[in-house]
Amino acid sequence: MKGAGNTRRKRAFTLVEILVVMAITAIMLGLLLGPMLQSFNFTRRVQRVTQAQDMARDLMETISREIADAAYVFDNSRVFNPPVTSNPVNDATLRFDLVDRRGNPVTFYLPYTKIDFVLPERVTDSTGVIDPTDGSDYVPPDRRVGRPPALPVLAGRTVVRYFIARRDPSRPYSNRNEQLLATTAADNPYILWRAQFVLYDRDSSGNFVPNTRLFKLDANGQPILDEPGFFYDTRPAPNGRSYMQNWLEVSRPVADVEDMDLVNVQYDQRTGQIVQVTPLIQFLPGVVVDDPATPTALDEAANEVPNAVPAVYMTRKGGWSYPFVVTVYRNGFATAYTTGVVGDQLLVSRGNSDPFRFNITAYQMMTMAGCYDEGTWRPDVCSSLPDPWIQGGGSWERNPNSLDAPYPYLPFAVDPRAGMVNFAIPAVAVFRPGERPVFEYLARNTQVDESGRRYLLLSEPDINNTASNNRQSPLRLLQGVSIVPGSERIWGPDQTAPPGVEPRLVPYTRVPWNVTPGPNQYRINYRGTRNGHPTLQTGYVEFWALWQVPSGTRADGTPYDLLRVTYAVQANTGSDVVKVDYMTRSEYTLAINVKLYDPTTSDPLFMSLTTQVRVRNLLR
Repeated sequence: MKGAGNTRRKRAFTLVEILVVMAITAIMLGLLLGPMLQSFNFTRRVQRVTQAQDMARDLMETISREIADAAYVFDNSRVFNPPVTSNPVNDATLRFDLVDRRGNPVTFYLPYTKIDFVLPERVTDSTGVIDPTDGSDYVPPDRRVGRPPALPVLAGRTVVRYFIARRDPSRPYSNRNEQLLATTAADNPYILWRAQFVLYDRDSSGNFVPNTRLFKLDANGQPILDEPGFFYDTRPAPNGRSYMQNWLEVSRPVADVEDMDLVNVQYDQRTGQIVQVTPLIQFLPGVVVDDPATPTALDEAANEVPNAVPAVYMTRKGGWSYPFVVTVYRNGFATAYTTGVVGDQLLVSRGNSDPFRFNITAYQMMTMAGCYDEGTWRPDVCSSLPDPWIQGGGSWERNPNSLDAPYPYLPFAVDPRAGMVNFAIPAVAVFRPGERPVFEYLARNTQVDESGRRYLLLSEPDINNTASNNRQSPLRLLQGVSIVPGSERIWGPDQTAPPGVEPRLVPYTRVPWNVTPGPNQYRINYRGTRNGHPTLQTGYVEFWALWQVPSGTRADGTPYDLLRVTYAVQANTGSDVVKVDYMTRSEYTLAINVKLYDPTTSDPLFMSLTTQVRVRNLLR
């Protein structure tokens, strides 16, 4: 019989004990792994921030270098409406097709999201394939890597375009970090692209023709450089492929990484609708405010005139972008004359109450067409162009009371590329488009004063003056105008021709005011009075006193004694101060914001850099 003391009992953990141990172990693991996982998440977040920093710096360095070396930059600033809109503001913006949090498509047009510039060239057709700057083999701009061009440089034919567009232009926008609706589509955010192309290609004959693979043509047969939806156009181009396919061939993504989006979208938290879209990379022209324009050096003709009023003023920087404002301060008043933008027209007006306006845009169209140049005068073309002078429903010079109440005015032309304000306006510009751009007088109508001086007053009507066109002189029609020194050209019959011989029409030579004119010479009073003795009046022209005026008619019907005169007028004074507010393409503000998302929380992480880039090679 076994004793009770020899009995051994085997014991094990109870269920309660096991559960307690497991609970304690879970708590301990939680205490240990929680900070560890948070540390891992924090590390991944810091890595993503570092990635955004590196990307922003790389983009800033690459884009800044290329823009700084550009030989020409196209205007991307024609923005007149707020960027928060569902309607196009102008062609210089880009189209952004988005989806709100309810799945509804919305289109926005955002400015400063594209920039086009011309790469510099380091060789010309005459130098062959040897680089003239260092004698090495010539490398085309599209194949250069890390070789900034040496100065001086020329503008090449290759154009570079940086722009923001969807990663896949054929698919709609999609970003799983922003959209609340479940979607199986892959992310298709907006990223930065770089395209390199030429505006003009050589055809089989060697002539340059527009690049129709990428660009449509305007009414003049020129490529349309600015088009908001150029990257998404699926219509066929002349080469049979779509414009989208052609653009993809010349474009490449720049710094395309996962979870990056270059538009920042703000949603209405209640409705899910998009309230604002902001591009995260912008190319902004530099802003110059109240820049005093400096009078240029006067030419030799003007130097002979005491205290000649300068006609041309230059700003510190060229490459103006639209819109800009030119203000002329006169007699201490800051509201003298300004230019503004009305539609696509630049106008000069005197205050808010003056109905008289001078359309700079229409004037420059007339100038480019040669309507003020006697050598290229084409009435068919010039008659179809807009009239530069606007007052109510018609041109100002048609007012029958204009002689009794001459119009005050201050017209001037602008050269945005050169940064120039030019107050010299051809005198014929005050007449209707299509009228002959020259004043014609008859020598037989010239007058002789008490001292025997033969003279002509340009303030008098010319022989074209009729009731239908009212060809009065602008020196009478307009207040405070004078003739720009050296701008006049006078042709007349050869005063040295023997009697009875048909005289040639020859240009006359101006002599200084203290010299008495001889044969085929004249002297002129550029700035004087409106009345009084003839020699004191503006537009007094004195000829050779012994001139025997010929009579007769040439084969073309013109009289022998025909005088033809052209000149420019100016209405500014020597005391005027010219100041300009403008944006300039000679320097750019490059704003780069890189947005990446936290891989754990999907929170957006931003890195912002801004720098000023000076376009060193931009020619004025």
